[in-house]
Amino acid sequence: MIPRWFLWLVAAAIVFSALMAGRSYLIPIAIALVLFSLLAALIDRITRIRVGHWSVPRPLATVIGLVIIFYALFLMVYVMSSQVEAVIAASPRYIARMEALLSQAAEFFGRDIAEDMQRALSEIDLTRRIPGVVGSAGATLTTITLIVLYMGFMFVERGAFQSKLARLFPNSDQSRRVHGLIISISDSIQRYFSIKLFVSALTGGAAYVVMKPMGLDFAETWALLAVLLNFIPNIGSAVATLLPAVVALVQFDTLGPFVIIFFGVGAIQLFIGNFVEPALMGRSLNLSPLVIILSLTFWAFVWGIVGMFLSVPIMVIVLIVCSHVPAWRPVAIVISRDGEIPAAGDLKG
Repeated sequence: MIPRWFLWLVAAAIVFSALMAGRSYLIPIAIALVLFSLLAALIDRITRIRVGHWSVPRPLATVIGLVIIFYALFLMVYVMSSQVEAVIAASPRYIARMEALLSQAAEFFGRDIAEDMQRALSEIDLTRRIPGVVGSAGATLTTITLIVLYMGFMFVERGAFQSKLARLFPNSDQSRRVHGLIISISDSIQRYFSIKLFVSALTGGAAYVVMKPMGLDFAETWALLAVLLNFIPNIGSAVATLLPAVVALVQFDTLGPFVIIFFGVGAIQLFIGNFVEPALMGRSLNLSPLVIILSLTFWAFVWGIVGMFLSVPIMVIVLIVCSHVPAWRPVAIVISRDGEIPAAGDLKG
């Protein structure tokens, strides 16, 4: 008889191989699921808006939600693309300033190290590399098209889900329990994504308030990156702090702006990440720090930078689903921070 551990090992190998081989197909689906959860949460919130006895109809709420989501995506692409030429124009000035800093650093680090760093810097040609990145817009547009199509089919299936569930479970009590379980899981996942998006936008907005008055170049881009990088645990906050600080170090002739931006943005990241987000999340993000790092490493290896963004949402979904299914609760206990897993419905908040 084949040992059970061997069967689990074979199953894990098959899943891992499928994730690697099908990444070009699975990544758009994963992104579509995240955006679908955000959009579904947004639509549900819009339908709760009441003016007297009138509430927003769901079809109108769907249109408003789609407009908000696509406008946000358009704004992100516009901010990033509109500053490409400015980055190219500013690159000679930045390189000259960096060379001057390297000359000063030679006194502290030694001439050999400074020369190696200077040779590496001389190989950076933004005027040649950035258009190459922009040239991949065709592939990006294809991916975005797939994501939009997947989201459309998800909304179509969402409308027919109730009737499918009733036919899948003819027993009314069993159907009601399964439907309640699915609704509870969906509400918890939507709550996580909506709070995470709010916290990320708050982080980016606060960072922009620090960077813009200092006259930092491309402050809008760094604020947008702070929003996106907030979805990557630990590493994202550090990168979102260091990038604008390094630009300030190169852009300005004095250390004052660098110090203000580094400590100002860093303080924002620490305060929101350690106080605001845990207060809002409650038990929705009761993940073990070790599990978060392992998940980040695994998904970065499997799906690259997209995997890093999706690592924590995927583990949160696993935690929420396992905590709601009695047979899988041991898995939720293992990957949780303190082993205290709320019963179904307690994660809604």
